[in-house]
Amino acid sequence: MPEEIFVLALASIVFGSGLVIFIVKNIFDIIKAKQGRKEGSGNINPQFFKALGDFKKTTERRLTNLEAIVSDLEEERIRIPDSPGEIEIEPESIRSPKKDSDKGDSNLRNMLNE
Repeated sequence: MPEEIFVLALASIVFGSGLVIFIVKNIFDIIKAKQGRKEGSGNINPQFFKALGDFKKTTERRLTNLEAIVSDLEEERIRIPDSPGEIEIEPESIRSPKKDSDKGDSNLRNMLNE
């Protein structure tokens, strides 16, 4: 029994020490982060803002170019003359013999032939 208690006490000491070290380390990291934020707030990099502005301008220019291309494509699609709208119907002799229930499929054939 005393050996089991000794192993249990040793394991709890190791685990407890590790947990305390982890918690203390995280507390100090949080304190350092808050101090760094206060000091770093005055240091604004002008190159970053210049690059950000350039990126915004180029992105807007690309978007306007893409919108122009898409609108031109839509206009061309509208300008294309449509087919005269005639539907070709196959004569009954060309169609394969079908049951009475399949008579409604002729419209589908016409749509597929277009």
